[in-house]
Amino acid sequence: MRFLFPILLLLSACDTPLSDPADFDGQPRCGAENYYYLLGKRATALEEVQLPSTARVLRPDDVITMDFSPDRLTIDVDRSGLVSSVTCR
Repeated sequence: MRFLFPILLLLSACDTPLSDPADFDGQPRCGAENYYYLLGKRATALEEVQLPSTARVLRPDDVITMDFSPDRLTIDVDRSGLVSSVTCR
């Protein structure tokens, strides 16, 4: 019986639909959806894009603050130099 609760908890998590990472409470906050076309492109493509003044581009081993700001566009670049995520955080 004690194993039943964790299984039910896991199954209930499967019912949760995935949402757009740029949406919070159903409202886009930082405009990340406007930059999804950058996903998978080389980070050098960012040089040609006008990003909001509050945007940040994070590369591996960058030191960052851990504060959460749903109005801030965050673009992650992986070790191979490709844009790996575009989110509001």
